[in-house]
Amino acid sequence: MQRKIRWGIMGAGAVVQRWIKGAMQLEDIEIKAISSRSTASAKEVADKWNIPFTMTYDEMVECSDIDIVYIAVPHTAHRELALKAMNAGKNVLLEKPATINAEEFQELIACAKLNNVFLMEAVWTRFFPVIQKALSYIENGRIGEVRTIESNFSFRVADNDKSRLTDPLRGGGGLLDTGVYNLHFAHMVYNKVPICMKGMASMDTDACHFQVDEQAAYIGQYDCGELAVMMSGIRTETLHTAYIYGTKGYIVIPVFWKPTELEVVVGAEKERIEIPVLQKVNGVVDEGYQYEISYVNKCIRAGIKESPDIPWNVTLNVLKQMDSLRKDWGLSYPSEKKGGRL
Repeated sequence: MQRKIRWGIMGAGAVVQRWIKGAMQLEDIEIKAISSRSTASAKEVADKWNIPFTMTYDEMVECSDIDIVYIAVPHTAHRELALKAMNAGKNVLLEKPATINAEEFQELIACAKLNNVFLMEAVWTRFFPVIQKALSYIENGRIGEVRTIESNFSFRVADNDKSRLTDPLRGGGGLLDTGVYNLHFAHMVYNKVPICMKGMASMDTDACHFQVDEQAAYIGQYDCGELAVMMSGIRTETLHTAYIYGTKGYIVIPVFWKPTELEVVVGAEKERIEIPVLQKVNGVVDEGYQYEISYVNKCIRAGIKESPDIPWNVTLNVLKQMDSLRKDWGLSYPSEKKGGRL
């Protein structure tokens, strides 16, 4: 019987506990340790989910019993921890956005190549069966040539929110938190980079409470005239629905960033498909993280260093699009003023 893939977790926030619920649905994984800036919060998560060890970040990257680390800390700390892990020979799954700008991710690519380790941005949406089904419909011409995509992912935080979502020091704002889903979704569908990206953001005005993009709308135009119309934010609740419009019909995907259903409409014909997330552990409900984790485990077993589904250039291009939008909006983060370094 082959040994399970051994994971270490960096971070102890809400997304980590959601991710662990996905890991628990799989047999080919063993979570060996968790680390966090706060020893108390790491221990709390470890105790809740029966994780054997709590460690410092330095201890984790030096631990020979760990094959790969999952990094889920505030955006501005991604670069530092990923470099630390890869320079110690560890494979890395890095939460979205991989870094706060393209320059930082180029540094990570070079580090991954130098150390011959796996590195992937955790674009979990890509691995949902519903997304696979939608992409197959596009590839086989079910809805004709795709001409327009619409996607919205925005929610509302409180006026007095003090979380990382509203904090420029931690890369706050809608674009890096929810907008990254829109841009990756557009790339999944078109499989190419827009030739132009324009948008507007609401931030730092009399009506806005925070110095980050509270809400934004942006449009990407592609080489054959195709469009991607997108909206993201942290101060306006929207439906999280994506629409893919082709020359013959269209696809509707509710909650497109973690989808379990879609509808295909071609003329008078409608087809609805539902693929629930498999739940194998009583009392533990996974939103769909198991698909991403299973995929990464297969990459590690196969010795793959760069994911063919989320290759480095895709992450880099999405970051460049976000860099361009933030430049137009006049939005930069304090860490970037120090040359992109923490």
